[in-house]
Amino acid sequence: MIMHKRIIDQIPLSSLHTRSISLDRDLLEPIALKNYVVTPNSISALQIISSGLSSGQTQRAWKVVGPYGSGKSAFAALLAQLLAGKSNFPLAAKTVSSIAPKVAKGYANCKRLPLAVVGSRVSFGTAFAASIAKVVEGFGRGKSVLKIRKKLDLIAGTYEGVPFNSAVGDMALDLSAAARSGGYEGVILLIDEVGKFVEYAALYPEHGDLIALQQVAECACRVEDNSIAVVAMLHQHFSSYAAGVGRSLGDEWHKVAARFEEIAFDEPVERYAQFASQAFSAGDLSQERQIITAARKEYARAVKQNILRAPTSVEKLLFDNAESLFPLHPMSLAAAATICKRYGQSERSFHAFLYGGELFAVRDFAERTDISAKSWYRIQDLYDYLIQGNALRFRELDTERRWTFAKEMIEQHTGESFGCSLLKVIAVFELVKSSLGLKADSATLGWALGESNIDLVEAQLAKFTELGILIKRYSSAEYAFAVSGAVNVEALYEKAARSHENDWAVKGITIALAQKLIVASRHYDQTGTIRTISTLVGTLDNWPQIPSLRDDTARPDAWIKLILISADTTQAQECESRFSSEEESLVVHSYLKLTAEGRAALSEYAIWSSILVEIKAKSLDPWTTRYVSSRVNRASEDVEVLVLSELIPAGIKEGPFYWHRGSKIENSSRMNPSQIASWLFDRVYRKAPMIVNELINKDRPASAIVLARQRLFEFLLAEEKTKRLCEEHEYPPERLIHSSLLKQTGIWCESGSAWMLVNPPKLDSSNNLSAVWDEISALLKRPQPVSFLELLTSLAAPPFGVRNGPAGIWAALYLIINRKRCAIFERGSLVLELTPEHLMRMYKNPHTFELRELAGEDESKRLISDYQEVFSAIGCQVPAEPSFLEMTRALYRWFIGLPDFSKSTLRIGKDAAIVKTILSKAVDPIALLTDTLPRAHKDSKSKMAFKEWLVDALTDLGMAHRRLQDEVASELSKGFGITGPLQRIRAQLQKECSREASTLADADLRSFILRCTDVVLTDEKWLNSVASLIAHRPLDSWHDDTLAKFQEELTELCGRYRRWMQLVMKRGIAPKAAERFVGLTLTMPGGDESQIFAACTDASDAIAKNVMKLINESSGVNTELAEAALAQALLQIQLNKTLKSQEVSNG
Repeated sequence: MIMHKRIIDQIPLSSLHTRSISLDRDLLEPIALKNYVVTPNSISALQIISSGLSSGQTQRAWKVVGPYGSGKSAFAALLAQLLAGKSNFPLAAKTVSSIAPKVAKGYANCKRLPLAVVGSRVSFGTAFAASIAKVVEGFGRGKSVLKIRKKLDLIAGTYEGVPFNSAVGDMALDLSAAARSGGYEGVILLIDEVGKFVEYAALYPEHGDLIALQQVAECACRVEDNSIAVVAMLHQHFSSYAAGVGRSLGDEWHKVAARFEEIAFDEPVERYAQFASQAFSAGDLSQERQIITAARKEYARAVKQNILRAPTSVEKLLFDNAESLFPLHPMSLAAAATICKRYGQSERSFHAFLYGGELFAVRDFAERTDISAKSWYRIQDLYDYLIQGNALRFRELDTERRWTFAKEMIEQHTGESFGCSLLKVIAVFELVKSSLGLKADSATLGWALGESNIDLVEAQLAKFTELGILIKRYSSAEYAFAVSGAVNVEALYEKAARSHENDWAVKGITIALAQKLIVASRHYDQTGTIRTISTLVGTLDNWPQIPSLRDDTARPDAWIKLILISADTTQAQECESRFSSEEESLVVHSYLKLTAEGRAALSEYAIWSSILVEIKAKSLDPWTTRYVSSRVNRASEDVEVLVLSELIPAGIKEGPFYWHRGSKIENSSRMNPSQIASWLFDRVYRKAPMIVNELINKDRPASAIVLARQRLFEFLLAEEKTKRLCEEHEYPPERLIHSSLLKQTGIWCESGSAWMLVNPPKLDSSNNLSAVWDEISALLKRPQPVSFLELLTSLAAPPFGVRNGPAGIWAALYLIINRKRCAIFERGSLVLELTPEHLMRMYKNPHTFELRELAGEDESKRLISDYQEVFSAIGCQVPAEPSFLEMTRALYRWFIGLPDFSKSTLRIGKDAAIVKTILSKAVDPIALLTDTLPRAHKDSKSKMAFKEWLVDALTDLGMAHRRLQDEVASELSKGFGITGPLQRIRAQLQKECSREASTLADADLRSFILRCTDVVLTDEKWLNSVASLIAHRPLDSWHDDTLAKFQEELTELCGRYRRWMQLVMKRGIAPKAAERFVGLTLTMPGGDESQIFAACTDASDAIAKNVMKLINESSGVNTELAEAALAQALLQIQLNKTLKSQEVSNG
């Protein structure tokens, strides 16, 4: 018996590669780097970092940039262990010194504390703080450690009270100090998965992650302190990250990038050969001379054709002893490395390819293949591995499309062993040829296949070219898959046809029936309203559901639920049983028995329709589109004959029966879908009025009709009863609305040359609107107001079915005609007078308007009479026979017309304040007059009758502003010393004020004097003007505290006015001022002069007369004695005034 030796027996795959490294887990694990392969890339990066740390350079922040799976994290772990010291991690030092002793020497005396920060969807500052908290746990209780623990608050997210991202610099410096106190020379900070921090920064830019990274880099690059070094690991360049986070953040990322020196970390294809050599290193082929000879020959050819390169002596030595790479064919090695780099995760994917237990991987090949010089792992084996669940990450859609096409072609030729292998090789070539410079000619393809008979290869290539699978580029003699701009239609059909026939049948009839909505023609003739019905198709297992359509214009008014069944009687019985439990009013049900031919026709139609959609979406060549369209049309004709014809009764042939709300519709098998729709709508919308106007009879009328509706209401609300809407020869859109919705329904009534609007009469014709009118009235008479939207919704519902266009107009007409009883509220406020602007807003925002009709028969005549007397007493005009609503409107108009001061002041009686509050907050006009105000009178416990009480309260409220004016006039009288009514005050000031005041520098005094000389204003307006000028606020809008401010300003103004009067009297330019002002100059005992300037008043005149009488009686005819006495009296008055002033100042 011959014992076959498998490759795995001779070359056991040692599985010595380093597993995927996680920095926060493996940073200080020596065993994690046991099988680490030190590559030239690693040596170069270690040398750059060593040089930066030892040469005294300030650049101590680096970014290691490499693709996924390129070993950046493993390198970071190696770097951390080297910097932590040879005594702590001898294995790391030994690993590097065995390959690059000079580089290892640079790390011989290092002793830095490693700290890893691994990126996640959190703030960088938070992750940094968490890593510090973890590392200081093992530091003992040194002073610097306790300092960090005291400052660090992970729960609050702060460091010494400062948010983490703003304090990362301080945290790094404090950690460095703690490390030095623990015997380290500093800290090496390793930041992995920086992209995660980028994503967080893009989501929350306000958290400052970018500045935090910049702070860390700046701390590392300080001139006088080399205790901190930082290395960041990135999958792509900073600029690539910046492109995904927006321009503002992108600019910040570029600033951050400038702080880090870049280290490229991407191994070339040749480096993967070293990984493969290490994987096969446990094997011994020294006695296999044929394999050694074949391996060296194959790899020499690959190096000669530049598929593999040997830039250094290491690669040259490896390829010269290529048996260490057996059984991996050089083309397979180069292709696998390239695919792992471009479409996978670099080294990680390559190691999985070498060591993994997946089907068709290298290990699987070695376990099932006998060892010989011809037992190579070739390109076709690599293809088999790639399609076994190893998803490739394509970056170009065209490459993915070609790969998909190649797989489909290979699947179709699996029965041809050689041909299938050839297609596999070409498929892999198309993935890597641009990177490796492969030439897909017959010789190269034969070499990759291991076929020396080139004629056989060329014959197979010619066959595939003739079949249209491959194309030959004659200029280069290369072959490629024939993937054109068109799509393989038949392949699409075959793929679609694999789905279940029932699913395609449902889709087919849905497409056929959904091409247009079914109009209820007879119902339209009788009502003028276009209503449609659409068909929903399903099965017993997949019962049709009414969809939620966003576009109301495409939504039908009702549905036919059509169930597809087979000829089996039990399925028909089950359908009828389910129909009997359906209660939807706007749905009818039916079932359709499909023959095998009909089901096949529907499937064919659905498949070709889906292919047509795909073809049109891709905008492919016209020939393909025409071809598929013709197949759709042909299938559509078959569906029409075999399926849709069964829904239409013809002659003696009946259609299907229909059910509505659990009952079979009588004679429905003799009705077509349009007749079924008319039957349904006639039954559901039995009170629908006749509307012969398609322009307005819509839920959403066109913009021109909306403008016409607005013009119509402007005309109606103007109430020019003898004016025409338009001339006889004119036909604007509003005339059509007027004719169909007003004139034909009886709302428009003409008497002679005048017109009026009335409630529609009950007509015998189809234009009878009484049912809709009664519904509007019933809705508006509900206890609670209804919104305009609710009103439209109710009219649109069964049994009326009135579209929003006419319903909105009729509702507005009802409000206009019954305005005495209908209250309209806009956002809770009573509309006193309905205007076209109100209607415009009502149609635009129907939910913001509420309506209510107030029943007239319940009104109290006595109470209305009392209110009429009250309103007459306060000067409020009301109609002769008013309703409560009209009374409320009148009261509101009176209240709104009050000055703002009256509506805000507290200087009114208690009852007036209560009434004011009630009027400010009232919503229900009926409740206001019939309940709220009478109850307030009762609660006040007044002894007056309600009528008298309300008159007093409203009068008090109405007179508040008048009382304010009186107080202002009184203050003016006191301030200027002018007694008498306002007219006298104004007249006196006009006399005294000179137009010379226009040159005054004092702006307030100048304005006041000029205002006093104004003779145009009435006394009341003049008072309001002067008060507004002094208080800097219109008198109508004063508050209670404004009067005190007015008094202060008036006192100051009066003082300036007197000083100005004294001045102009000296100048003699205000002769009228002397009639009221008198001035004297006295010489005091000390020689000082004292001036007296006083305004004469009626009181001063009376005292003066008494004094003169006394002096005359005492002095007789001696005038000198009289003068001396008066002068001595004035002097004594001044001395007393001065003495009193000094006493006040001295306390």
